[in-house]
Amino acid sequence: MTLMRLIVSADTHLGSPIRSTALRNPALGERLKQVSRDTFRDIVDLAISENADALVLAGDIFDNDFPDLKSRAFLVAQLVRAGDAGVPTVLIRGNHDALLDHTAHGDLGPNIHLLHKGNPSVEIAGIAFHGLSFDTSHVADSFLPDYPAPVSGQTNVGLMHTSLGGSPGHDPYAPCSEQDLMAHGYDLWCLGHIHAPFERSSGPVLAVMPGIPQPRHFGERFGGSVAIVTLGEGAPVLDRRNVGHLRFVESLLDLTECADQSEILHLIDTALKDAQDSVRDTAVRLRVVTARHTADDLRALANELLENIDRVFIDKVKSLAPEKPTGDKADDLLRLMREELQEAGFQKASAEVLEELRSALPADIRDELSEDLLDEFLEDAINEVSLSLHGGDPQ
Repeated sequence: MTLMRLIVSADTHLGSPIRSTALRNPALGERLKQVSRDTFRDIVDLAISENADALVLAGDIFDNDFPDLKSRAFLVAQLVRAGDAGVPTVLIRGNHDALLDHTAHGDLGPNIHLLHKGNPSVEIAGIAFHGLSFDTSHVADSFLPDYPAPVSGQTNVGLMHTSLGGSPGHDPYAPCSEQDLMAHGYDLWCLGHIHAPFERSSGPVLAVMPGIPQPRHFGERFGGSVAIVTLGEGAPVLDRRNVGHLRFVESLLDLTECADQSEILHLIDTALKDAQDSVRDTAVRLRVVTARHTADDLRALANELLENIDRVFIDKVKSLAPEKPTGDKADDLLRLMREELQEAGFQKASAEVLEELRSALPADIRDELSEDLLDEFLEDAINEVSLSLHGGDPQ
């Protein structure tokens, strides 16, 4: 069999408004909007330069159902460019992809194959591609029973947008057991929805989650790549290629031993310069141990330093209270508060309050208050109390 090469991506989320990031840092928000397009353009460039037999997009190309026809025009222009260079595209709609609705917005164009219930399969260069699209924003049942049977004598590739058996921070979208997926009879599964990349193999069968190609926030920092899959005799072969234009990193600083502001500025300056990357922009999350400075104080200092540091942005600053020897009343109070945080009743009540707040937020920033971040939010609250109890005058 002739070797076939596929570029596999998912979860581009074109048109994502990046509202929560933009509220904290407007410059970073604007940069993130641009790099999502730049990254997708680079994915098409990669498919062309690698002479790929197909570009595979496993859903959530767009971020929401807002009628942003400019973003749709951008997608079509890029995929037509790939098709004109001899690289067809196979794609499915994910739970965010209302803009890919062919009944509302028309076909995408030549050499662009949108798979859905009415047209679940297409053959390209001897490979049978199969996929089903989301028709609503949430699917609670597995799609797998509705997927076509594998075509005998051909290599079969499936596209699916799914949470598989579930993942922290993700609702169960089109859930499907890994065992059932791998036993369906296809040679390769190209998956979307989970933004951290991973792969699974069972004998000659490979399932690939390429992850988000351009992370939008710190929680997606493990993304930033696409998958290149080579099909031939034997099991598919996987390679990953970094494509993201902006990365998220975390830096931990301890200012407790600093004698004056010059030492503090030096430590922050060093951390920001160490975060610089020769190729990509960098968004830094600073976690700073200090008894004197609020997050706002530290952000102001960092922003002054960034005037002379290129391609680095502040994502978020967290001020952490230093550990104190136990014994005084303030530390006893903090100890009791931390014990209370672990009580089942307190956790349940906190989760209910968090869900009320989530329901009041716009859908595109709701994940900023996801339940898996509850412990982090509570610890932040404890740190604020500790700073109030132990803080002194800022240097």
